[in-house]
Amino acid sequence: MQKILMVVGSLRKDSFNKTVAEQISTQLVAQGAEVTFANIADLPLINQDIEFPAPSSVMTFREQVQAADGLWIVTPEYNEMIPGGLKNALDWLSRPTEAGVFGAPDFIMNKPVMLTGAGGKKAAKVGLAHLKTLLTFMGLKPNDNLVGLQIPTSAFMTGKFDLDSEQRAVITQQVTEYLA
Repeated sequence: MQKILMVVGSLRKDSFNKTVAEQISTQLVAQGAEVTFANIADLPLINQDIEFPAPSSVMTFREQVQAADGLWIVTPEYNEMIPGGLKNALDWLSRPTEAGVFGAPDFIMNKPVMLTGAGGKKAAKVGLAHLKTLLTFMGLKPNDNLVGLQIPTSAFMTGKFDLDSEQRAVITQQVTEYLA
């Protein structure tokens, strides 16, 4: 059974990307995977003054990443970039886990990561490309299949995003690819 840690880049309680992550999670669980959701909203801003010992929320996040076989990040883009909360979480993840030891921790090296995002007209694809570059730099192994989903204007008006059949099919294909 694969253990997958789901990381949602939006901190909003009812975010569209959380909706997408829940859809993905449902499919992964149906195919026998174990899915856990990380809570990056509780992480303090990265600050070397509080790095050792790391705050408990940072330790919990690191333990979740270490226990997972892989990560699945579902995120919007903000101004064609990585959302601040997600960038902060990744910055904490890239830092040493003990004083005097430099570089990213071994447990993130070559860990597979799938990337999905939902956004406006550009379907979060620019932000996903930046995210892939960052993850590669950090030593993780992002999949080349970046899936961006366009959120219809009506969803922004109603606050509710329902994936259409084409979007569900793309997600199903991405789930199949990830589990292979």
